[in-house]
Amino acid sequence: MFKKIQKMKGQVLMIVMILHLILPLFTYTLATTFLYLAVPLEPLLATGVSALLNIPVLLWFYSYDQKNRGSSMTESLRPADSLIAIWLLGAALCILGNSAVEVMGLTRISKTYQEAAKALYSPPFALQLLASGLIIPVAEELIFRGMIFASIRDKFSFVISAVVSAGLFGLYHGNLPQGVYAFIIGLTAAWLYERTKALSAPVMLHISANLLSLFITNTELSGLLFQREHTGVTAAVVVLSVVVTVICIIRIYWKNNLKEDIV
Repeated sequence: MFKKIQKMKGQVLMIVMILHLILPLFTYTLATTFLYLAVPLEPLLATGVSALLNIPVLLWFYSYDQKNRGSSMTESLRPADSLIAIWLLGAALCILGNSAVEVMGLTRISKTYQEAAKALYSPPFALQLLASGLIIPVAEELIFRGMIFASIRDKFSFVISAVVSAGLFGLYHGNLPQGVYAFIIGLTAAWLYERTKALSAPVMLHISANLLSLFITNTELSGLLFQREHTGVTAAVVVLSVVVTVICIIRIYWKNNLKEDIV
């Protein structure tokens, strides 16, 4: 009887974890699709409005999960330490991720990416900044780190949790170039959440990477940094980004390890 109860309890916990993986993405995608097809709004605006509508609901569920873990919602949403290092890390990863995608030639072979890029970068720059730069990263971090990564991490190792959540984050973007880029950001965001225990850390990382990506794409920097005729400039920027990434990771790791030792 006891083994049967334990088995049933395990099955319930597994169902709860699966719902954590499916429901946030389902409701977010459903709202976005409805706004795009039924209202209709252009893709970026639909995604931004959907994110804005979903954030309060996601915050409520995240708060509920944190209480079940014995953690405070206020503590998790506190401003993260090493904020400058996090911003610089996001910017450096933006350069490295875009460079990796360009070196592999993924943007040239993916028609899906070209359609997505047109939807993302054709709206007015102010809308891009507000939606892609600020609102959408908050919703996505609540989903992929606050709910998906955290729920998997309750039962499995960091590596498994980080890879699964980052993989889902990449698949969610729907094309290979953005998927590879999102996977890199997702892994780092999961590590930041693990180290700082503050959801604000991956949110700031995500915002930093998106804002720099928008700035590069909407200016002549895109041609300067990622075209083959400027390989010298690209190589120098990539090397600098690697150095900045290593320094920031060491700084964040050291800062949070020291805090744990003090506590």
